[in-house]
Amino acid sequence: SKLKLKVKKEEEKIKEDDEIPPVKIQPELVPQIIPWHPPIDQELIDYISDVTRTVLPLPHPREQVVALAQFVAAKMGGLVAEDRLHEFSWELHVSELKYELQCNIVPVGRIKKGIFYHRALLYKALADRIGIGCSLTRGDYGRAWNEVKLYDDSVPAGTKAPPEIYIVDLMYQPGHLMKPASVEAERYQRI
Repeated sequence: SKLKLKVKKEEEKIKEDDEIPPVKIQPELVPQIIPWHPPIDQELIDYISDVTRTVLPLPHPREQVVALAQFVAAKMGGLVAEDRLHEFSWELHVSELKYELQCNIVPVGRIKKGIFYHRALLYKALADRIGIGCSLTRGDYGRAWNEVKLYDDSVPAGTKAPPEIYIVDLMYQPGHLMKPASVEAERYQRI
């Protein structure tokens, strides 16, 4: 009888186990992966339209180079006096843009107070779009500059002379062209 009672209890336990609704195991929630896209740089798109309309039609490459430099400088805070460079507070402006965008990637067209490397990058982007050949060179301590090759207009027609290389000033005298080994170019390229 004890054995029957024990067997009966086990049968009831098994029955109870059968009556317990099965636990529904939920599949792990898979986070939605949203692809990241850089912000649209509408200002850069507008700049390209502007330089295509105003700089590209200029008749001589030298005029185009100078006009583009002046355009870039105007969009990035204007000319900066060399002895006042330390007062040109671009850091706060760029930090505010990063905070606003919640991203460390800032569209170059959004920068309204830029220094050497901001301006050189914008110059290169715009020059490429309108067919002005130039290089973008990165120096030390946030310095960058653009070099262009231009033919000397004073050489008589029909004479073959190689193009000369110039560094384009985008900071102190926007549009001023400097010979690479000159004292002014060295000052421009270094602190």
